[in-house]
Amino acid sequence: MEKVILTGASEGLGFELSKLFLEKGTEVIGICRSKPFEGVKHIQADLSSKEDLNKIIEKIKKEDSEFDCLINCAGIMSVQELGKINPEEIDNLFKINILAPIKLVSGLIEEIKSNSSDIINVGSTVGFKAYEKQAAYGASKWAVRGFNENLRLELKNTKSRVIGFNPGGFKSRIFEKATGEKTNLEEYMDPKELAKLIIQILELPKNIEVSEIIVNRK
Repeated sequence: MEKVILTGASEGLGFELSKLFLEKGTEVIGICRSKPFEGVKHIQADLSSKEDLNKIIEKIKKEDSEFDCLINCAGIMSVQELGKINPEEIDNLFKINILAPIKLVSGLIEEIKSNSSDIINVGSTVGFKAYEKQAAYGASKWAVRGFNENLRLELKNTKSRVIGFNPGGFKSRIFEKATGEKTNLEEYMDPKELAKLIIQILELPKNIEVSEIIVNRK
């Protein structure tokens, strides 16, 4: 694998993926607001911005049109009771968690087909089970699964693989950012191990597609 495009490359799972890809000699195009790991080619952008998404697509087409994989890893969380949902927060949640992946894939679909590029959309176990105070967040992750199903249909006659990667709780700041509260992450999964698993899946022969994987804490 020579080149990957990765959203959310500056922290959490995206950060660990960037490091492992670079160790393997793979060029990483990291799309995120904050500066990512040293060595990553940074495209600074706000994925909730329509203008920024258009700029990302045009920049990739112009400078990095030959890529092996697009990984939509960026995501945010929302924890809000029904009746107290903040409309602006929900709009931002859906823009980043599902609209950005849809727009990126759609804008780069001809490159994806010509490169036989794989697509990984990082969802969550929340896309399989309901949790209190997470109606909007859960809905956005269920939407990711629906998007994956449609992509597989659209790309069934190509060599591109569509992989839904759905981890449970792992060590990150996503809950803290959503609630402002610190969480004891001692028992949570190590994102580096999840990153290793993603790379192992990508390294399987192209005629093997791990369509959907769920990774829970034991």
